[in-house]
Order: sequence, then C-alpha cells, then structure tokens
Amino acid sequence: MNSSLIFQYVIVLVVVGFACYSLFNILKKNFAPKKFSSKKTGCDKDCGCS
Repeated sequence: MNSSLIFQYVIVLVVVGFACYSLFNILKKNFAPKKFSSKKTGCDKDCGCS
C-alpha cells in the first residue's frame, strides 16, 4: 500500500513537471526576441525582400 502511494506521487510529479516544462518552452518561444532567431536571413518582414 505504501509503495503504491509513492508510485502515484511519482507519476503525478512527472506529469506536472512535463506540463511545466512544455509551458515554459511555449512561453519562451513566444516572448523571445525575433532578431536572435537562427532562421533569420538578415531581412525583416517589413523590408520587402521576404
């Protein structure tokens, strides 16, 4: 009984940790400055060469 409860806590902790990690990655991607993007070709959207 005791090991079952510990196992349930470990599963919940892993799920919550993965959810927080995913949320952190989404927020980091949305609020990252666009000028440091590795896919950048040296031209903005506003310059007309895209």
